[in-house]
Amino acid sequence: MKIISFIITLLCSFSALSSGCEIEINSKASIKCLERKIDSLEQQLKDNKQRNLKLPTGAVVNFKGGKCPNGWLPYQPPAGIVNVRVNQDMIMCEKI
Repeated sequence: MKIISFIITLLCSFSALSSGCEIEINSKASIKCLERKIDSLEQQLKDNKQRNLKLPTGAVVNFKGGKCPNGWLPYQPPAGIVNVRVNQDMIMCEKI
């Protein structure tokens, strides 16, 4: 039984599946497939940066983590408005 599990472990360590690319040690095809995947991911990052959502000054957004990121201040609701925090880890911030 130990020999069988060793063989299975050995076989699994020499190949893997990565989003449609079968990866094998020293395989040119595997390297080309991974290079295409990297190029695709780099293009997606570039596209996402170009489509970056621009929020106007004064926008109010909830952030997780208890503090506002750079360019944001804790939101102070107008008098008479009650801000109910359901999740204590969330904070309402206003874009400055």
